[in-house]
Amino acid sequence: MKNDVLKINYNKEIDAVVLEWITAPISSEFREGLNQGLELLKSTKAKNWIGDVRNLGAIDPDDQKWSNEEWFPKALSTGIKKMGVIISDDIFNQMSVEEIMSKVEGAGFVSQYFDDMNKASQWMKA
Repeated sequence: MKNDVLKINYNKEIDAVVLEWITAPISSEFREGLNQGLELLKSTKAKNWIGDVRNLGAIDPDDQKWSNEEWFPKALSTGIKKMGVIISDDIFNQMSVEEIMSKVEGAGFVSQYFDDMNKASQWMKA
């Protein structure tokens, strides 16, 4: 699936849903994108997730809260094991992502930050 805001696919080689933000979304696009990724996670029974957030921009505090309270419990219920995040150079993006991830650390999956897709993919294979 691809549109002007994001690209979502399943990478069978690393058993991962890969969600790549192309441009900064508005709130509804952010939530819809994560939910579409969640549906792909469920349908493929993937155990891994890679989020390329380099072009995401800062995440609205309401969307951060929604991610933690609504989206993550659903994602965790799928049995996800690893979540790789390809982080931006943008400090506001980093702070937003780290704020979300800090609230779900130790919730039954392992997460790690990367600066490119190859490194995240290699980590998924390990």
